[in-house]
Amino acid sequence: MHREDPSKDRRDGPAIMNRAQFLRLFGSAAALSVVAGAVGLPQGVLAAEGGDLVVGISSDIKTLDPQMSPLDVFRHTIRSTVFEALVYINPDTLKADPMLAASWETSADGLTWTFKLTPNVTWHDGSPFKAADVVYSIKRVQDKATGSPFAPQLVAVTSAEAPDDGTVVIKLANTVPGLLANLAVIQIVNEASIGSITTNPIGTGPFKFGEWAPGDHIRVEKYDGHRDAAKIAAIEWRIVPDSQARLAGLQDGTLQMVALVEGKDVQQAKGIAGIEVVQTKPYVLYENFNINTTKKPFDDKRVRQALAYAFDRDSYTKTIWFGLARPTINPVPPEMPTYLPDSANQYPFDLDKATALLAEAGFTKDNPLSMEIITPSGFDSLKSMALVLQDNLNRIGHKVTVGELDVTVWIDRILTKPDYDVTTNNYNTGPEDPASMFNSPNLAPAGNVSLWNPPGYADLVAKAAAEIDPKKQVDLYQQLQKLLLDEMPQLTVDHLPLFFLGAGDAGKGLVIGPSGIDKYNAI
Repeated sequence: MHREDPSKDRRDGPAIMNRAQFLRLFGSAAALSVVAGAVGLPQGVLAAEGGDLVVGISSDIKTLDPQMSPLDVFRHTIRSTVFEALVYINPDTLKADPMLAASWETSADGLTWTFKLTPNVTWHDGSPFKAADVVYSIKRVQDKATGSPFAPQLVAVTSAEAPDDGTVVIKLANTVPGLLANLAVIQIVNEASIGSITTNPIGTGPFKFGEWAPGDHIRVEKYDGHRDAAKIAAIEWRIVPDSQARLAGLQDGTLQMVALVEGKDVQQAKGIAGIEVVQTKPYVLYENFNINTTKKPFDDKRVRQALAYAFDRDSYTKTIWFGLARPTINPVPPEMPTYLPDSANQYPFDLDKATALLAEAGFTKDNPLSMEIITPSGFDSLKSMALVLQDNLNRIGHKVTVGELDVTVWIDRILTKPDYDVTTNNYNTGPEDPASMFNSPNLAPAGNVSLWNPPGYADLVAKAAAEIDPKKQVDLYQQLQKLLLDEMPQLTVDHLPLFFLGAGDAGKGLVIGPSGIDKYNAI
C-alpha cells in the first residue's frame, strides 16, 4: 500500500511549478482578485473580528447547487464558503491538502483509494457528516440524469463505498494520477437537503447560507460549528456589473473587496491610496472564444482556423490587460511539464491567411461569413475580445455582430440548450494536473462548450489521464495539444493570473486556490 501523508511537505514533487515564473491575473468563468492595502481607509470599514465583509462582483449566479455550476463567480462565492470537498489544492504546493478527508492511501496497483474522513464534522443543520454523504455525492455527480458538468472528473470511478461512517473506498477502472485534483472540485452535498439545494443549500463549510436576492446580493454567515471557524461574521457579495462603480465602492467604503476585475481596474487601483492589488502565483486562467463545432459553417476547421488568424492577441493583451496577461493560442501554459514547446504563437495575427482560409471554405466579400459573437455581461475584457474579432473580420468583408447577454441567459445559450455561433469565455488551466484541464467543462470529450469530440479524442484523453510514466504522459498530452491546435474548437487568447482588489485589511488572510476554491476563514 502507498500511503500519502497530507501533512508532509510536497514541494519536491515532479508536478510542482516554478512560482517565480508565474504572475496571476483573472479573467471562467474565473475571477480576478484584489486584496486589501492598509493606507487611508474610511474608519470602520471592517471590524477586525466579527464584522461583515462586503465584496463587489460583476455578475450573478444561476443556482446554489455546487455540483451544477462551473461558473467562477459561483466557485469563488458559494462553493468556497458553504461547501467543501474531500481535499483542497494548496496554492503554494499545487498538491492536495486535507479537507473533509483527513488522510488517504492507495493500493499497490493504484486502483483502490481509501479515505479516512475528518472526525466530528457536522452539516449546517447540526446533523453529522458521514461517509455515506461522500458516496451519495460521487454517485449523484456521475448520474447522467443529474447532468453535472463535473461528471468527467469521475469518469474512471467504478464504485464508491462506505464500510463505516468514517471511511470511503473509491475504486477505479484504471490508474488516475490526478484523482485528488479531480476530487478537489467535487463538493460534497447532503442528500437530505437535495430537495431545496438550489434555493437553501446546506453544507459543511465555514459559512452557512444566509440569503440570495437574485440580481442584488448573495450572503453567507459564519458557522460556529466549523472546525476552523471563520473570524468574520458574514460575507455579502453585491452584484455590481459596472467596474467603475465597483472601484468607487472601494473608495467610499461601501465595498471592502472587489472580485472579477479588469485590466483597467488593476491599473487604476495601483494609483489609489489604500487599495492594494494582489495576484495569485500561477497563470491559472485563460480567456478564449468557444466555437460551436456542430453548427455550419463552424463544423469546417478551416473556418475555425481563420478565426484564430483573425485575432491579434499581442495587441489585445497590451491594450486591454496592460501587459498583465500573456498572449497565447495554447490553453496549456509553458510552466506545465506537459506543454507543447513553441506552440503559443502557432496562429499569429494574419488577416491574409484568415481571408484565404475563409475563401477555401467558400466565404468571400461576395459571399461573406455571417456570424454572431455572444459575450456575458459584466466582463468588459471579454466584450473587448468580441469587438476586436468583430472589427477584424468585418474589415475583410464579413458580417459579424456582437450580442451581450445577462450571465444566466448566456449560460442557457451555451450550455443548457446550445444555440450560438461563437462565444467569449474563460477557464482554469488546471495547473495542478493536466487531466483536470482536459476533463473540464471546456474540453471534456463527454461534454464541452464547443460540442467537440472528434474520433479518437476521448480515448486519448482517457489514456493520458491514466498514464503513470511521466515521459509517456507528457507525450500523450502533447498529442492532445497538437490535435486541439489543428482542430481549433476554441480560440485561446491569453493566460491570466487571478486578482482581487481590496481596501484596508479586508483581504488579509484570504487564500485563493488554483482550482477556484478559496479560503475565507482567516480574514
